[in-house]
Amino acid sequence: MSNKSKNSFSFKAAAANCKKVLKSLNVKKTAALMALTTFTAASAAVLAVSASNDVALDANIIAGAASETAVKTAIPPKEYDVKISVDGKNLGIKCSGTVNDALAAANIDIYDDDLINIGFNEPLNANTEIIVNRVNIVEEVQIETIDYATRYKEDNNYTIGYSEVVVDGEEGEVETTLRHVYVDGELVSSAVVDEDITEPVDKVVLVGTKEYNPIDDFSISQIPAPMDLTLDANGVPTSYQNVLTGKSCAYSARPGAGTASGRKAMVGYVAVDPNIIPYGTELYITTTDGSAVYGYAIAADTGTALMEGQILVDLFMESYDASCDWGARQVNIYIL
Repeated sequence: MSNKSKNSFSFKAAAANCKKVLKSLNVKKTAALMALTTFTAASAAVLAVSASNDVALDANIIAGAASETAVKTAIPPKEYDVKISVDGKNLGIKCSGTVNDALAAANIDIYDDDLINIGFNEPLNANTEIIVNRVNIVEEVQIETIDYATRYKEDNNYTIGYSEVVVDGEEGEVETTLRHVYVDGELVSSAVVDEDITEPVDKVVLVGTKEYNPIDDFSISQIPAPMDLTLDANGVPTSYQNVLTGKSCAYSARPGAGTASGRKAMVGYVAVDPNIIPYGTELYITTTDGSAVYGYAIAADTGTALMEGQILVDLFMESYDASCDWGARQVNIYIL
């Protein structure tokens, strides 16, 4: 074996052993590379000195190449002048790495809704300019009332002019949620994200439609007088078929009591002799001296004293005391 072959074998064996040692020591990649480069340069110099004259190996070239590799490995990452526009300020820093590294170096926090003109993992270069727009999202709730309507319910059980609120009105409301988007403090958009409507409740007013006769104001009877029943200056009906004069008494009964005609007893239904005044006959009754007015009445009941002719009419009252107050009086009965 020639000297050239021996040296080449020794060099390869030594390099292999060096790699095994470095691997067993678990040395970082950069340190291992620098160690291997140094070993390569030294080995190349030894090989060049011990080589025979016919070996065309230039130790200087080998050493130079190895030296250049070592220098390149040791050069730190290049830093760039980076411009950052954020929060109304223009910043300038010198940094290497990525956009994310530049933001960290400038102590700038980026929030989920913020906008940035460049990706976080983009490598920095001489033209890198980072623009951060702060985005603020604000939700606003607006409440608008809805006026309620008023409905009138007519009821003929009540006279004209009578009114009563039977359902109180309630306002409704529209609750609208708006989302406003501000970019660097300036409003750029608004949108409705939710709307909740509570319908109003109409006010209901009961109004009487039954025509009112002023005679009811001074009558004891609770049956409203018809509108065509009018009186002259003496308190006498202006239109009637006949008038009967005689003795009257008064009576009362338990609530819900019936009458001989089948009607439920009430103030305004009176007892008569149906042979003289048939049931259902419309009457107007007043004392002969004008001191009291029973008013508009309907013949609806009878009794023993009436059938025996002891009295002409028995007037129904709302209570026992009221019937006692009336007592026995002479009356005029106008047959309408």
